[in-house]
Amino acid sequence: MSLRMRAACTAAAIAATGLGVATTAPASAATPATVHAAASTIQLSNAQQYAVDEITNVFENGDISSGFADIEDYGDGCGYTAGYIGFCTQTSDDVNLVTYYDSVQPSNPLKTYLPALKKLADAGSDAHTGLSGFVAAWQQAAKDPKFIQAQFEQAHTYYLAPALAEAEKVGITTPLGVANFFDTAVEMGPDGAPDSPDGLLVLVAETTTDEGGTPATGINEHTWIAQFNVVRTAHLKNPKTPGRKSDWPESVDRVQALQAMASANEWSLPTPLHVGADFDYTIPAYTSSSPV
Repeated sequence: MSLRMRAACTAAAIAATGLGVATTAPASAATPATVHAAASTIQLSNAQQYAVDEITNVFENGDISSGFADIEDYGDGCGYTAGYIGFCTQTSDDVNLVTYYDSVQPSNPLKTYLPALKKLADAGSDAHTGLSGFVAAWQQAAKDPKFIQAQFEQAHTYYLAPALAEAEKVGITTPLGVANFFDTAVEMGPDGAPDSPDGLLVLVAETTTDEGGTPATGINEHTWIAQFNVVRTAHLKNPKTPGRKSDWPESVDRVQALQAMASANEWSLPTPLHVGADFDYTIPAYTSSSPV
């Protein structure tokens, strides 16, 4: 099972090698609905949005609940990697997340770390300078539903919005197609070369060449997504992204699980939803209290 394979720290590592300049958009307090409207005309119901989020949550953490409080330095140059998609202290990930969280919950245990987080992000440093007690503070914050929602909001702003925009451009219309693009953006980067030589835009371009077009130009979406998964698997097995040859090949089970959903004709992402391959986890049915 592949866990903790984050794109943002990867992008920063690429910039450090001189292959590109990683950029991060400013923090945003946009709600998921606002992100959808700004990025795409693709409409996901709350239940489908929940499924898209939780599929990647399972891929990253093995379930849909444990990842929000997880925090660890894996010695990979990213500093602390924390939260359900692995926000990193070496980049502006945590600055954006904590800034957003502070805007919705001013009384929180993480706000005092913002100056230190900003210094580390500005320097691109994986050090723990100024972060004494940060692990405990993160775990305390993760007990707050607002912090869990904040993690989703940031994933929507920086990964789902560009994935939706590209899906609309390509002509993707199904929630499962969106899930493929979102998970690719989270793991491999939402952009393309040189910042993300294995990123979403690179895979889309290669798939389009292979298929002689896109769903927007008349190619069957199911066929196109199947080829997209072939292309993504090839990149995972032999990545161009520095530092990922040791872990990305192990994450092909993400693609296998997504393609199994396609084979089962679960294009609308009905819940409960089984996530197969090595994960073997069933996402519970959506309820009105589920985060989206």
